[in-house]
Amino acid sequence: MARLGKKMVASGLTTSRFGNISLRMGDTIAITRTGSMLDELDSSRVVEVDLEGPCPAEASTETCVHRAIYRGTAHRCVIHTHSPYAVALSLLEDNVEPLDSEGSNFLGSLAVVEGDFGTEKLASSVAFSLKDHKACIALGHGVFAAGKNLLEAYEAASMAEHSSQVRFLVMLGKKFF
Repeated sequence: MARLGKKMVASGLTTSRFGNISLRMGDTIAITRTGSMLDELDSSRVVEVDLEGPCPAEASTETCVHRAIYRGTAHRCVIHTHSPYAVALSLLEDNVEPLDSEGSNFLGSLAVVEGDFGTEKLASSVAFSLKDHKACIALGHGVFAAGKNLLEAYEAASMAEHSSQVRFLVMLGKKFF
């Protein structure tokens, strides 16, 4: 988690205090604490929570979303970023279709889902979207990406931002050229 937290910040997928990472371990999940600096993670910045029941106040505000993903899909790891191009496109489009060949083949369409952060509405929307996909974009908020391991989830988050950037630049280019 610490290595990927550093990669997320270094690659511009999020800033240090925004976003979260989790992994499922049976009936519990390890998730970053709220307000954690992702590029400075250590064991003191990760909390273990049950898949059900009350959530500790120190756990990420998005814990309910991570729980819903684990309960409703086969994914074992979740990464949430505040990727700037994906966020921008979520405010312009209802669905983000990758134009680049890698995004189109690897991710397919990126649903833009609604719900305020940390709410059950967002949790159910994201979990539903990730049943058959590796990533989606929460409207005005950021990417939720999932996979069988942390590397797969990171790759999906990275590809979602790359595809969003390519799409945004093509849209901009069409406007001026």
